[in-house]
Formats: sequence, C-alpha cells, structure tokens
Amino acid sequence: MKDMPRRWAHKHGAYYYRPRESEKPLFDGKSWYRLGTTYVEALRRFAEIQELELTDKLSSLIDRYEAEILPTRSASTQSGYSVALRRLRKTLGHNPATTITPRATYRYMDALAKVKGMQVANTDLKVLNQVLDAAVRWGVLERHPLRGVVRYYGKRDGLERGEQRYVEDWELAAWQQVATRQQRAFAAIVMLTGIRKSDCLRLMEAHITTDTLTVQVSKNQRPIQFEMTDALRAAIDQARACKPRQSLYLIPNRYGRCHVSERGDSKAWDKSWRRSMARAIEQTDLERPFTRHDLRAKVGSDADTEQRAQELLDHTSVSITRQHYRRKKRTIRPVK
Repeated sequence: MKDMPRRWAHKHGAYYYRPRESEKPLFDGKSWYRLGTTYVEALRRFAEIQELELTDKLSSLIDRYEAEILPTRSASTQSGYSVALRRLRKTLGHNPATTITPRATYRYMDALAKVKGMQVANTDLKVLNQVLDAAVRWGVLERHPLRGVVRYYGKRDGLERGEQRYVEDWELAAWQQVATRQQRAFAAIVMLTGIRKSDCLRLMEAHITTDTLTVQVSKNQRPIQFEMTDALRAAIDQARACKPRQSLYLIPNRYGRCHVSERGDSKAWDKSWRRSMARAIEQTDLERPFTRHDLRAKVGSDADTEQRAQELLDHTSVSITRQHYRRKKRTIRPVK
C-alpha cells in the first residue's frame, strides 16, 4: 500500500509497524507490532504510542520519590529502599513510565531473582509499586499498571521463608547469664512493651514520667504511650543503673550518645549482641542464637490473643501479627 508512514507494512489483513531497536520497549519488545486492521485504527494506535514516548521517564519519577516521599520513611527503610531504587533506575529508569507493563516487570523480576534471589526481587517490586502509586497521585499516570496484576514470589515459586524462631523462656534465661547488664535491661524493656530495637535504643529520659513511658515509633513517626507498671519501672531503673555515663538517653553507648546513628544503623550494639550470643552458645545450654527481632516476636507469640499482640506490637493489621509474630506452636482443640 502506497503513502504509508515509514517502517509500516500491510500484511495478513492488518497494519504493522517495525520499531527501531531503541523504540522496542514502547512496542512490547516486538520486531513487528500490530497496529490494527483498518488504516484509521492503525493511525490512532500509532499516535497513542508516540504520545507515550513523551511522558515522564521512570528515572524522573524515582528522583521525585526520593526527594518527596523517601525522607518521610524511617532511617532503616530509607537505607533499604535506596538500594532498590538504584537497581530500578539503572535497569528500567530510561523507559517512559507508561511503558512499565506487567510483562516488562516480570522480565525484570525473573532476571533479578536469578542473580540476587527472590526476596530481593520482591523488595524491588514493593518499591516500584510505591513509586507508581506516587505517580498516580501526582497525575503522571491515569492508573497503576501493576497493582493487582503482578504478584510477588511465594512458596509455590520456591521462595524459602525465613526461619520463624520462637525463643523459649529457658533460652532467654540462658543468654541472660552471659549478657551485659545493659543488654539485659534492653531485653527486659522489649519483653514488656514489644517495641522495636531502634525505638528502644532511642528512648530518652524525657520520654519517662511517673505514670507513662512514651515511645516515638520511627516506622510511622507517631508516639505510643505505655502505662507505668511496677515491672516496667523496675526495667527502666535497671537500665539507668548500668549507664556508662550521664546521658539524656536511657540506654546510651559508652560516650553517652545514642546507639542508633543518623543513618539508622546500630553497628556497635549489633556486634556486641552477636558476641553475647556466641558466649551463650559456648558457655550455656543455648544451641542457636536469636535476634532482637526474635524477642519482639516472642512478645507477640506469648500474648493471650492476636488482638493483644497487635496492640503491643503496634501493627495496623492483625494479619501482619498473625503471619510474622505468632510463632509459638499451639495445640488445637478438636470438635469433641
């Protein structure tokens, strides 16, 4: 057919376009892209795709996300997300945002899973979803192209679930025999409140009154208050008694400063914890180490009900509590 646009062809009863190598992401990676059966339909579809090329690149959305939204997350979340955003920018950033399709995303996840593993690929999908959510809110996209379509890797795909470690009472007692006084005080506060490691290490004397303990939750930037019980007061007094020097922090480092850095890590504290676990395994009956997170999970597991565990752990959904923090094996009563 004469007078067709360049790189067009009419074959098999339809109009096709042969994209240049640089254009293939816009045309689903195909060497020949079917535009339509009629000339008018083909022109309309070709114009729509050409318009997509003028939209924001994913890299510019990532830049805006890093500038406006990422700083509102906790320090540890910022650190983890920044790594994922670098990978996404390097691999997908040159593509227009409107061409981030389920097919392209699955190709990215499959390639990443082979190199880094399925858990890393799941993290990148989570971060990509948040960037695209922001793009919808900013008016760049009409709708989220992946939500409800692209799924995370799961057990059926061969994803190995992390160990759901439940710390028995005797294991905690064995570790306490060799732990430092400050570590024991830390564990006592966590076991009573269920708060996160970084939030416990950031506790300040100003957060403590006669009647309450106020915890500034770093994950959602809102405070929660605990009633001052005799046991909690005793744990706080235990922490005060082993301060290495005068400090505004309840559990300070040897210089009187916070164990958690501005970047959100606590390397010295974590290293000390690992050393205490090694001593416990060597000198006591403890056979496997446990983490600070495992203590928080023990609080959720030992709570009488899922609702009580959710309240203590400050979760927005009881399903999160049930899936990750109810680790204690329970005996189910039969019908009769």
